[in-house]
Amino acid sequence: MSIWNLDNDTLEPGQWINKKVLMRNCDISPSGKYLIYPIDNFENSDYRDNSNNRTAICKPPFWTALTVWEHDHALFDTGGGLFADEKTVLLNLYTTQAHKEYPVPSDLNVSRFHTRKEYSPWKGHINLLHEHRLEMNGWTEQNDPDFIQKETEQLTVKNVSEHWLAIDRRSIEPIVPKLWKKSITNSTALYMITFYHVEHRKNVDLFYVGKKDKKTKLKGIKWADIDNRNRIIATMGGKLYASKIATDGSVDYTNLELLHDLNPLKPKSILTPLHMKSWDTL
Repeated sequence: MSIWNLDNDTLEPGQWINKKVLMRNCDISPSGKYLIYPIDNFENSDYRDNSNNRTAICKPPFWTALTVWEHDHALFDTGGGLFADEKTVLLNLYTTQAHKEYPVPSDLNVSRFHTRKEYSPWKGHINLLHEHRLEMNGWTEQNDPDFIQKETEQLTVKNVSEHWLAIDRRSIEPIVPKLWKKSITNSTALYMITFYHVEHRKNVDLFYVGKKDKKTKLKGIKWADIDNRNRIIATMGGKLYASKIATDGSVDYTNLELLHDLNPLKPKSILTPLHMKSWDTL
């Protein structure tokens, strides 16, 4: 984990972790001081052993848990949560009871994540927690079925196994990608098509820069958003990118320049400082 300072594009390196972190179910507190994240141990253990599946809150750039909630395997988007504000956490769990050795501070409000949208309890459907976080962060869902179909018609075939059909016949329903928009200027916006790709067993995000009626694809980009300087910031192939800002202050949104290449970094042991092992006064 590293902290990316968006004011000057410096990186503060931190700890490594040898667990699978479900990034779509993570969230940063508004101050950037805390991170909530889920650990999924399903692929590395007996499926009946839930002892290492947990959701935790830490202080970046260190993974050391301040508070822990243990839970079942992170199938069907279980685990993780959101910061509604600096003092309020919404857990994507069936319980709010924290591990007795990692208590919740008295001034932190913890409740379960609730949504009025229909929840589909089988693989391949929308991560509602992820959608809610997008909306909290300024993204709005768009209705443009022709554009979505054109961009994804070769990617959204759903060949469901007999196992999942036996669990629920509705698994044969096609994957429905969604289009999201985040405005940058009055005439420019960042667009994202997102869906779960069943054959590849992973989430797919496609990004575009839109100006008036034209959308230009940001090829190869795995993640993108808008930062506090109204730049597009993005990741691709283990590298960090941002929109190029000209000397006159104008921003070229279709030209992303390389800021940091993280590929040469190698895992190493880094001890957690004492002050990063405890909660601050909220």
